[in-house]
Amino acid sequence: MTVIHDRPSNPAAGDEDRPIGYGRIQRKEDPRFVRGKGHYVDDIVLPGMLHGAILRAPVAHARLVSIDTTNALAHPKVVAVITGKDLLGLKLAWAPTLSADVQAVLVTDKVRFQGQEVAFVVAEDRYAARDALELIDVEYEVLPPLVDARKALDPDAPVIRDEIEGRTDNRIFDWEMGDKAETDAVFASADVVVSQEVVYPRVHPAPMETCGAVADFDAVNGKLTLYETTQAPHAHRTLFAIVAGIPEHKIRIVSPDIGGGFGNKVGIYPGYILAVVGSIVSGRPVKWVEDRSENLMSTSFARDYIMQGEIAATKDGKILALRTHVLADHGAFNATAQPTKNPAGFFSIFTGSYDLAAAHCSVTGVYTNKAPGGVAYACSFRVTEAVYLVERMVDILARKLDMDPAELRLKNFIKPEQFPYANKTGWVYDSGNYEAAMRLSMQLAGYEDLRREQAEKRERGETHGHRGFLLHGSRRSRAKEALRHCGPRHGRRR
Repeated sequence: MTVIHDRPSNPAAGDEDRPIGYGRIQRKEDPRFVRGKGHYVDDIVLPGMLHGAILRAPVAHARLVSIDTTNALAHPKVVAVITGKDLLGLKLAWAPTLSADVQAVLVTDKVRFQGQEVAFVVAEDRYAARDALELIDVEYEVLPPLVDARKALDPDAPVIRDEIEGRTDNRIFDWEMGDKAETDAVFASADVVVSQEVVYPRVHPAPMETCGAVADFDAVNGKLTLYETTQAPHAHRTLFAIVAGIPEHKIRIVSPDIGGGFGNKVGIYPGYILAVVGSIVSGRPVKWVEDRSENLMSTSFARDYIMQGEIAATKDGKILALRTHVLADHGAFNATAQPTKNPAGFFSIFTGSYDLAAAHCSVTGVYTNKAPGGVAYACSFRVTEAVYLVERMVDILARKLDMDPAELRLKNFIKPEQFPYANKTGWVYDSGNYEAAMRLSMQLAGYEDLRREQAEKRERGETHGHRGFLLHGSRRSRAKEALRHCGPRHGRRR
């Protein structure tokens, strides 16, 4: 018999009076999961439950010419086949997103990304539902796809959202932060200016459990119980009330163990809505769970930014200003699961840890023939894109000036006595000691030795990797603990 114990607390670490977010925190959920006692959406079985499956478009852009469900309905285990035309009659064909856009639940006019939902089959078991998808006959008129965000605003680019009256291009929004005139003036008088296009490609989470839902609508009392792989049950309840017309107090959202989310289980996917419609139509509970291919094809992604960065400095390495324009690919629908237009970390910390005289950023969101989304990994306050941009530009500047990149950073960090520090996008950094953090990291990584080894190998015509920066075991733990003393605590809008 295997006995599993919770990890004991460490009195030396000061567990009892440890500040929130600092040091190790004892995990309490592990024993249940390692014993196989997790309870996921796909574990839920309700009496009389049916199963749903989604027919997905094989092309990225196409007019829907016709759809014939006759053969699928003739399948002995099929209970219902739902199409976009059916949803139009129920006023459920389009659903609002959390970004003030709308998205198609099922295709009614044209396909806008490969993998888009075209029809929904409800059957006695999941195998019959999947088999019946092959019996649906769909005719498409294939259109030129738009997959490169750089071409989204070209005059001859196909208009993705032509169902919107008056829509003539693929622009979603234009947004900016900082003082453009001030920044341009600093750049005009700078000794050195470097620029670089920095691409942060689309990234997709891969949670252990894919997205799924079990919908149970009671026609007698008008109540809906919905088991979902959701990270935002309260937001879902509100949107389901809007979409389905069911009073919010009659909707119960249950979010059991969701097998990982990473932000891609914040939004409302058509599969969730289709499970509800399936339950309403059939009068029985309906379960829908996507497979791994569907998850990677159609659920929410992260990033997909083309960032044009510029940095201005003096000849001796004093960084003066930073500016960037970002082209943000939001896919076929603006379904980013955040209620603001603020894009990633560009609205707050794209200036990084540096003392600048000026900064300006602008972001343009565009539609393309890709799956919608964009909230995965830490919602609107995720910062890796912004940090990647500024740190990449500092590296390029260091090469231009023939300076060590670490020394260039140390020269330009905000100093401890400057805190609280108001950055050039209007945010206040409460505290920080960036130089101490940097020097400690360099010490732990053996930075000087690494540079010497690198120089020696270059003299021999050899290339040198980054293995010298890898920290292992207790050394890595000590580095993380030490760095927590040096980093910024909080930020607030000025």
